[in-house]
Amino acid sequence: MLKPRPLWLVGAVLVPALLAGAGVVVQGERIERDLARRVAVAIDESGHLENGVSVDGRAVTVSGVVPRDVPEVKALVGAVPGVVDVAVRDAEPGELSFFVRVDEIVLAGTPADESERRALVDAVRARAEGYRVTDVLTPKAGARLPISADAATALVAAVVDNGVHDFSGVVHDGVLTARATVVDQEKATALGPLLNAAAGGLKVDPAFEVGPSARSGDLDLPALGDSINRLVGGNGSIRFQPDSTTWQGHGPVLIERVARMLLVAPRATVTVRGHASVDVPDARGLAETRARLVRDVVLGQGIPPALVETAVSVDNAPETTDTSRQVDILVR
Repeated sequence: MLKPRPLWLVGAVLVPALLAGAGVVVQGERIERDLARRVAVAIDESGHLENGVSVDGRAVTVSGVVPRDVPEVKALVGAVPGVVDVAVRDAEPGELSFFVRVDEIVLAGTPADESERRALVDAVRARAEGYRVTDVLTPKAGARLPISADAATALVAAVVDNGVHDFSGVVHDGVLTARATVVDQEKATALGPLLNAAAGGLKVDPAFEVGPSARSGDLDLPALGDSINRLVGGNGSIRFQPDSTTWQGHGPVLIERVARMLLVAPRATVTVRGHASVDVPDARGLAETRARLVRDVVLGQGIPPALVETAVSVDNAPETTDTSRQVDILVR
Protein backbone atom coordinates (compact mmCIF):
# COMPACT_ATOMS: atom_id res chain seq x y z
CA MET A 1 0.00 0.00 0.00
CA LEU A 2 1.40 3.37 -1.05
CA LYS A 3 1.89 5.92 1.68
CA PRO A 4 0.37 9.34 1.03
CA ARG A 5 2.97 11.93 0.17
CA PRO A 6 3.46 14.72 2.68
CA LEU A 7 1.71 17.95 1.68
CA TRP A 8 4.96 19.87 1.83
CA LEU A 9 6.44 17.52 -0.77
CA VAL A 10 3.48 17.91 -3.12
CA GLY A 11 3.74 21.69 -2.76
CA ALA A 12 7.46 21.60 -3.33
CA VAL A 13 6.90 19.93 -6.71
CA LEU A 14 3.63 21.54 -7.81
CA VAL A 15 4.21 25.20 -6.97
CA PRO A 16 7.47 25.57 -8.95
CA ALA A 17 5.80 23.84 -11.89
CA LEU A 18 2.86 26.27 -11.81
CA LEU A 19 5.16 29.24 -11.50
CA ALA A 20 7.25 28.00 -14.40
CA GLY A 21 4.12 27.58 -16.53
CA ALA A 22 2.92 31.05 -15.65
CA GLY A 23 6.33 32.42 -16.51
CA VAL A 24 6.16 30.83 -19.95
CA VAL A 25 2.73 32.37 -20.57
CA VAL A 26 3.82 35.83 -19.39
CA GLN A 27 7.01 35.66 -21.39
CA GLY A 28 5.09 34.53 -24.47
CA GLU A 29 2.65 37.43 -24.16
CA ARG A 30 5.54 39.84 -23.77
CA ILE A 31 7.19 38.48 -26.92
CA GLU A 32 3.93 38.79 -28.87
CA ARG A 33 3.39 42.38 -27.74
CA ASP A 34 6.94 43.31 -28.67
CA LEU A 35 6.58 41.65 -32.07
CA ALA A 36 3.26 43.45 -32.73
CA ARG A 37 4.86 46.77 -31.79
CA ARG A 38 7.86 46.24 -34.09
CA VAL A 39 5.59 45.22 -36.99
CA ALA A 40 3.37 48.28 -36.50
CA VAL A 41 6.41 50.57 -36.40
CA ALA A 42 7.83 49.00 -39.58
CA ILE A 43 4.53 49.51 -41.43
CA ASP A 44 4.16 53.08 -40.17
CA GLU A 45 7.70 54.04 -41.17
CA SER A 46 7.12 52.59 -44.64
CA GLY A 47 4.19 54.94 -45.22
CA HIS A 48 1.64 52.14 -45.62
CA LEU A 49 -1.65 52.06 -43.70
CA GLU A 50 -3.22 49.45 -41.45
CA ASN A 51 -5.82 49.44 -38.73
CA GLY A 52 -4.73 46.47 -36.66
CA VAL A 53 -1.83 44.08 -36.02
CA SER A 54 -2.39 40.83 -34.12
CA VAL A 55 0.18 38.18 -33.22
CA ASP A 56 -0.32 34.52 -32.37
CA GLY A 57 3.02 33.05 -31.42
CA ARG A 58 5.15 34.24 -34.33
CA ALA A 59 2.31 34.40 -36.87
CA VAL A 60 1.27 37.97 -37.67
CA THR A 61 -2.06 39.17 -39.10
CA VAL A 62 -2.30 42.72 -40.47
CA SER A 63 -5.80 44.13 -41.04
CA GLY A 64 -7.06 47.08 -43.03
CA VAL A 65 -4.52 46.99 -45.87
CA VAL A 66 -5.40 48.52 -49.23
CA PRO A 67 -5.33 45.79 -51.94
CA ARG A 68 -2.62 47.50 -53.97
CA ASP A 69 -0.33 47.46 -50.91
CA VAL A 70 -0.79 43.79 -49.96
CA PRO A 71 2.38 42.40 -51.65
CA GLU A 72 4.60 45.13 -50.19
CA VAL A 73 3.11 44.85 -46.71
CA LYS A 74 3.51 41.06 -46.67
CA ALA A 75 7.16 41.36 -47.72
CA LEU A 76 7.77 44.15 -45.22
CA VAL A 77 6.25 42.26 -42.28
CA GLY A 78 7.94 39.02 -43.27
CA ALA A 79 11.30 40.76 -43.01
CA VAL A 80 10.73 41.78 -39.36
CA PRO A 81 12.95 39.53 -37.15
CA GLY A 82 10.88 36.90 -35.36
CA VAL A 83 8.02 36.74 -37.86
CA VAL A 84 7.49 33.29 -39.35
CA ASP A 85 4.09 33.70 -41.04
CA VAL A 86 2.14 36.68 -42.41
CA ALA A 87 -1.56 37.06 -43.22
CA VAL A 88 -3.03 40.28 -44.62
CA ARG A 89 -6.70 41.23 -44.47
CA ASP A 90 -8.22 43.65 -46.95
CA ALA A 91 -9.37 47.10 -45.88
CA GLU A 92 -13.13 47.29 -45.46
CA PRO A 93 -14.92 48.71 -48.53
CA GLY A 94 -16.45 52.04 -47.54
CA GLU A 95 -18.83 54.12 -49.59
CA LEU A 96 -18.72 56.35 -52.63
CA SER A 97 -21.31 58.92 -53.66
CA PHE A 98 -21.28 61.08 -56.75
CA PHE A 99 -23.71 63.78 -57.81
CA VAL A 100 -24.01 65.38 -61.23
CA ARG A 101 -25.78 68.69 -61.54
CA VAL A 102 -25.61 70.77 -64.73
CA ASP A 103 -21.84 71.42 -64.97
CA GLU A 104 -20.66 70.11 -61.57
CA ILE A 105 -19.71 66.71 -60.22
CA VAL A 106 -19.48 66.17 -56.46
CA LEU A 107 -17.45 63.23 -55.14
CA ALA A 108 -17.83 62.00 -51.54
CA GLY A 109 -16.65 58.83 -49.85
CA THR A 110 -13.91 57.08 -47.90
CA PRO A 111 -10.67 56.52 -49.82
CA ALA A 112 -7.92 54.76 -47.91
CA ASP A 113 -5.41 57.54 -48.31
CA GLU A 114 -4.41 60.61 -50.27
CA SER A 115 -3.14 58.52 -53.17
CA GLU A 116 -6.48 56.77 -53.70
CA ARG A 117 -8.34 60.07 -53.35
CA ARG A 118 -6.12 61.80 -55.90
CA ALA A 119 -6.39 58.91 -58.37
CA LEU A 120 -10.18 59.16 -58.39
CA VAL A 121 -10.37 62.96 -58.62
CA ASP A 122 -7.80 63.11 -61.43
CA ALA A 123 -9.51 60.33 -63.39
CA VAL A 124 -12.93 61.99 -63.17
CA ARG A 125 -11.55 65.42 -64.11
CA ALA A 126 -9.79 63.98 -67.14
CA ARG A 127 -12.90 62.13 -68.30
CA ALA A 128 -15.50 64.83 -67.61
CA GLU A 129 -13.94 67.89 -69.24
CA GLY A 130 -16.05 70.99 -68.86
CA TYR A 131 -17.40 69.89 -65.47
CA ARG A 132 -16.27 71.38 -62.19
CA VAL A 133 -15.30 68.59 -59.80
CA THR A 134 -16.01 69.24 -56.12
CA ASP A 135 -13.98 66.91 -53.94
CA VAL A 136 -15.32 66.12 -50.47
CA LEU A 137 -13.67 62.70 -50.25
CA THR A 138 -12.36 61.97 -46.75
CA PRO A 139 -9.45 59.48 -46.47
CA LYS A 140 -9.99 56.98 -43.67
CA ALA A 141 -7.41 54.49 -42.41
CA GLY A 142 -8.69 50.92 -42.52
CA ALA A 143 -11.24 51.73 -45.21
CA ARG A 144 -11.11 52.11 -48.97
CA LEU A 145 -13.35 53.08 -51.85
CA PRO A 146 -15.77 50.28 -52.72
CA ILE A 147 -14.76 50.38 -56.41
CA SER A 148 -11.63 51.40 -58.30
CA ALA A 149 -11.05 54.86 -59.74
CA ASP A 150 -11.48 53.42 -63.24
CA ALA A 151 -14.82 51.82 -62.36
CA ALA A 152 -16.08 55.01 -60.72
CA THR A 153 -15.00 57.06 -63.71
CA ALA A 154 -16.85 54.69 -66.05
CA LEU A 155 -20.05 55.29 -64.06
CA VAL A 156 -19.58 59.06 -64.20
CA ALA A 157 -18.95 58.83 -67.95
CA ALA A 158 -22.17 56.86 -68.46
CA VAL A 159 -24.04 59.77 -66.87
CA VAL A 160 -22.34 62.78 -68.45
CA ASP A 161 -22.10 61.21 -71.93
CA ASN A 162 -25.86 60.66 -71.87
CA GLY A 163 -26.51 64.32 -71.09
CA VAL A 164 -28.04 63.70 -67.64
CA HIS A 165 -28.04 66.92 -65.59
CA ASP A 166 -29.55 65.67 -62.35
CA PHE A 167 -28.06 62.42 -61.04
CA SER A 168 -27.11 60.90 -57.72
CA GLY A 169 -25.26 57.63 -57.34
CA VAL A 170 -24.39 55.87 -54.08
CA VAL A 171 -22.16 52.79 -54.07
CA HIS A 172 -22.40 50.77 -50.86
CA ASP A 173 -22.42 47.05 -49.99
CA GLY A 174 -22.13 46.00 -53.62
CA VAL A 175 -25.10 48.08 -54.80
CA LEU A 176 -25.26 51.22 -56.95
CA THR A 177 -28.35 53.20 -55.99
CA ALA A 178 -28.96 55.47 -58.99
CA ARG A 179 -31.50 58.29 -59.08
CA ALA A 180 -31.88 60.69 -62.01
CA THR A 181 -34.15 63.15 -63.77
CA VAL A 182 -33.74 62.80 -67.55
CA VAL A 183 -35.02 65.15 -70.24
CA ASP A 184 -36.82 62.51 -72.34
CA GLN A 185 -37.82 58.87 -72.35
CA GLU A 186 -35.17 57.94 -74.92
CA LYS A 187 -32.36 59.06 -72.62
CA ALA A 188 -34.04 57.43 -69.62
CA THR A 189 -34.24 54.13 -71.51
CA ALA A 190 -30.60 54.36 -72.58
CA LEU A 191 -29.22 55.25 -69.13
CA GLY A 192 -30.06 51.94 -67.46
CA PRO A 193 -28.05 49.72 -69.83
CA LEU A 194 -25.17 52.20 -69.79
CA LEU A 195 -24.95 52.06 -66.01
CA ASN A 196 -25.26 48.26 -66.00
CA ALA A 197 -22.40 48.00 -68.48
CA ALA A 198 -20.20 50.34 -66.42
CA ALA A 199 -21.15 48.88 -63.03
CA GLY A 200 -19.13 45.69 -63.36
CA GLY A 201 -20.09 43.41 -60.49
CA LEU A 202 -22.31 45.98 -58.80
CA LYS A 203 -26.06 45.46 -58.58
CA VAL A 204 -27.83 48.54 -59.99
CA ASP A 205 -30.93 49.88 -58.23
CA PRO A 206 -32.27 52.51 -60.68
CA ALA A 207 -35.08 55.06 -60.42
CA PHE A 208 -35.30 57.53 -63.31
CA GLU A 209 -37.84 60.24 -63.95
CA VAL A 210 -38.52 62.08 -67.19
CA GLY A 211 -38.66 65.84 -66.78
CA PRO A 212 -36.94 69.13 -67.58
CA SER A 213 -33.24 69.57 -67.06
CA ALA A 214 -32.52 70.26 -63.41
CA ARG A 215 -31.04 73.68 -63.98
CA SER A 216 -33.14 74.87 -61.08
CA GLY A 217 -30.69 73.11 -58.80
CA ASP A 218 -32.88 70.20 -57.70
CA LEU A 219 -31.14 67.05 -56.55
CA ASP A 220 -32.17 63.77 -55.00
CA LEU A 221 -32.21 65.19 -51.47
CA PRO A 222 -32.66 61.83 -49.67
CA ALA A 223 -29.53 60.52 -51.43
CA LEU A 224 -27.65 63.71 -50.60
CA GLY A 225 -28.77 63.50 -46.98
CA ASP A 226 -27.74 59.85 -46.80
CA SER A 227 -24.28 60.66 -48.16
CA ILE A 228 -23.89 63.48 -45.64
CA ASN A 229 -24.87 61.14 -42.82
CA ARG A 230 -22.30 58.61 -43.96
CA LEU A 231 -19.63 61.29 -44.23
CA VAL A 232 -20.35 62.62 -40.74
CA GLY A 233 -20.88 59.25 -39.06
CA GLY A 234 -17.80 57.74 -40.66
CA ASN A 235 -15.58 60.52 -39.34
CA GLY A 236 -16.50 60.60 -35.70
CA SER A 237 -19.61 62.81 -36.01
CA ILE A 238 -19.81 66.49 -35.05
CA ARG A 239 -19.37 66.63 -31.29
CA PHE A 240 -18.32 68.91 -28.46
CA GLN A 241 -16.51 68.20 -25.22
CA PRO A 242 -18.83 67.38 -22.29
CA ASP A 243 -20.45 70.41 -20.63
CA SER A 244 -18.80 72.81 -23.09
CA THR A 245 -18.76 74.37 -26.53
CA THR A 246 -15.20 73.19 -27.23
CA TRP A 247 -14.93 71.08 -30.37
CA GLN A 248 -14.12 67.40 -30.06
CA GLY A 249 -11.85 66.23 -32.87
CA HIS A 250 -11.84 68.09 -36.18
CA GLY A 251 -15.44 69.28 -36.14
CA PRO A 252 -15.06 72.46 -38.22
CA VAL A 253 -13.16 70.64 -40.99
CA LEU A 254 -15.91 68.02 -41.22
CA ILE A 255 -18.63 70.70 -41.28
CA GLU A 256 -16.85 72.51 -44.12
CA ARG A 257 -16.90 69.31 -46.17
CA VAL A 258 -20.61 68.89 -45.51
CA ALA A 259 -21.30 72.50 -46.52
CA ARG A 260 -19.46 72.03 -49.82
CA MET A 261 -21.77 69.11 -50.57
CA LEU A 262 -24.77 71.31 -49.79
CA LEU A 263 -23.64 73.90 -52.34
CA VAL A 264 -24.86 71.64 -55.16
CA ALA A 265 -28.40 71.72 -53.77
CA PRO A 266 -29.24 75.43 -53.45
CA ARG A 267 -32.92 74.70 -52.84
CA ALA A 268 -32.32 72.34 -49.95
CA THR A 269 -33.38 73.41 -46.47
CA VAL A 270 -30.88 72.49 -43.78
CA THR A 271 -31.65 71.97 -40.10
CA VAL A 272 -28.76 72.07 -37.64
CA ARG A 273 -29.89 70.32 -34.45
CA GLY A 274 -27.80 70.79 -31.31
CA HIS A 275 -27.95 68.32 -28.41
CA ALA A 276 -27.22 68.63 -24.69
CA SER A 277 -27.95 66.51 -21.66
CA VAL A 278 -30.79 67.38 -19.29
CA ASP A 279 -28.23 67.08 -16.48
CA VAL A 280 -26.42 70.23 -17.64
CA PRO A 281 -27.46 73.62 -16.23
CA ASP A 282 -29.25 75.55 -19.00
CA ALA A 283 -29.21 72.50 -21.28
CA ARG A 284 -31.33 74.24 -23.88
CA GLY A 285 -28.95 77.19 -24.04
CA LEU A 286 -25.92 74.90 -24.41
CA ALA A 287 -27.59 72.90 -27.20
CA GLU A 288 -28.57 76.11 -28.99
CA THR A 289 -25.04 77.52 -28.76
CA ARG A 290 -23.61 74.30 -30.19
CA ALA A 291 -26.09 74.45 -33.08
CA ARG A 292 -25.22 78.10 -33.80
CA LEU A 293 -21.49 77.33 -33.87
CA VAL A 294 -22.07 74.63 -36.50
CA ARG A 295 -24.43 76.90 -38.45
CA ASP A 296 -21.77 79.63 -38.54
CA VAL A 297 -19.29 77.25 -40.16
CA VAL A 298 -21.92 76.15 -42.71
CA LEU A 299 -22.72 79.76 -43.62
CA GLY A 300 -19.01 80.50 -43.95
CA GLN A 301 -18.90 78.14 -46.93
CA GLY A 302 -21.47 80.19 -48.84
CA ILE A 303 -24.78 78.55 -47.92
CA PRO A 304 -27.57 81.20 -47.86
CA PRO A 305 -28.58 82.00 -44.25
CA ALA A 306 -32.28 81.76 -45.12
CA LEU A 307 -31.85 78.05 -45.89
CA VAL A 308 -30.19 77.06 -42.61
CA GLU A 309 -32.27 76.81 -39.44
CA THR A 310 -31.34 75.64 -35.96
CA ALA A 311 -33.16 73.31 -33.59
CA VAL A 312 -32.55 72.03 -30.07
CA SER A 313 -32.76 68.62 -28.44
CA VAL A 314 -32.44 68.12 -24.67
CA ASP A 315 -31.57 64.46 -24.11
CA ASN A 316 -32.13 62.28 -21.05
CA ALA A 317 -28.77 60.54 -21.45
CA PRO A 318 -25.71 61.83 -19.54
CA GLU A 319 -23.52 64.48 -21.15
CA THR A 320 -20.72 61.92 -21.47
CA THR A 321 -22.88 60.00 -23.96
CA ASP A 322 -21.78 60.75 -27.53
CA THR A 323 -25.25 61.57 -28.83
CA SER A 324 -25.95 64.03 -26.00
CA ARG A 325 -23.22 66.42 -27.12
CA GLN A 326 -23.36 66.14 -30.88
CA VAL A 327 -24.90 68.26 -33.60
CA ASP A 328 -26.91 66.74 -36.46
CA ILE A 329 -27.19 68.21 -39.95
CA LEU A 330 -30.50 67.30 -41.61
CA VAL A 331 -31.32 67.97 -45.27
CA ARG A 332 -34.78 68.20 -46.79
